[in-house]
Amino acid sequence: MKSKNIRLITFLTISLLWSLIWFTKKETFFQYIDKIPSLQFYLLGIIPVIGLFIASLFLRHKHQKNQMSLMGGDSFLPWIIVSVPIVVLTINGVPNSIDIHPKLFGFIIGSFTITYAIMEEFGWRGYLQEELLGVYNKWVVYVLIGLVWYLWHWYFLREGNNPKLIMIPILIFASFGIGEVAKSTKSILICGALHGLVNILLIYGVIAKNISNQEKIILLIITLMIWIPIIKKMEKKNTATNKK
Repeated sequence: MKSKNIRLITFLTISLLWSLIWFTKKETFFQYIDKIPSLQFYLLGIIPVIGLFIASLFLRHKHQKNQMSLMGGDSFLPWIIVSVPIVVLTINGVPNSIDIHPKLFGFIIGSFTITYAIMEEFGWRGYLQEELLGVYNKWVVYVLIGLVWYLWHWYFLREGNNPKLIMIPILIFASFGIGEVAKSTKSILICGALHGLVNILLIYGVIAKNISNQEKIILLIITLMIWIPIIKKMEKKNTATNKK
C-alpha cells in the first residue's frame, strides 16, 4: 500500500505541476514562435500532455497487475479504430488559416489530435484507473479520475480565471464512458480514439470550429458504424479469454 501511495503522489505531482507550468506560462512561450502560428495548434495540446505521458509510462512498469495495454490483445483491430476519424477528416478536409490544403490539414490535425488523446489516455486509463481499481470500486474511481482530469486542465488559473465548473460532471461522465470501454477492451489505443473523437467534434477548436455540423454528424455516423462491431468483437474476445 505504501508503494501504491508513493506512485499516486508521484503521478499527481508530475502531471499536475507540468500542466500548471504550461497553462500559466504558455503566452510567454508563444511570443517566441509568433511568426510560426501553426506551431501553436500543435504545441497547445502536445506539451501539457508530455508530463502526464512520461509519468504514466514510468509508473505503469511499477504496477504489478496491469491489464491495460496499447493494443488490448489484438494486433490489428485497434489500428482500424484509430484510423477511421483520421481518414474521414482527410477525405473531407479541414479549412484553415495557414494556407495548408484542407485535405492535408485534415490528415495532419486529425493525426495530431488522436495521438495527443492516446498519450493522455496512457495517464487516465493506462495508469490511474488501473492503480485506483485496486483500492476503490469503479464508481469511486470514475469520480476521482474525473476530478483529477478537471484539475489537470487548471481552468481556474487560465482564460480569465473562468473555472468552467460544468466540466466537472462532463469529465466524470467521460471517465465512466471511456473507463467502461477500457475495462472491456483493455486497449489504450481504443480509449485514445474515443477521447480524440470527442476532441475533434466538440473541443479542439482548430477542427470543431472549421467543419460544419453536417460534416460532424457524417463523421460521427461513419465512425460509429465501423467502431461498434469492432469494439464488440474485442469485448467478446476478452470475455472469452478471461473465462479460460
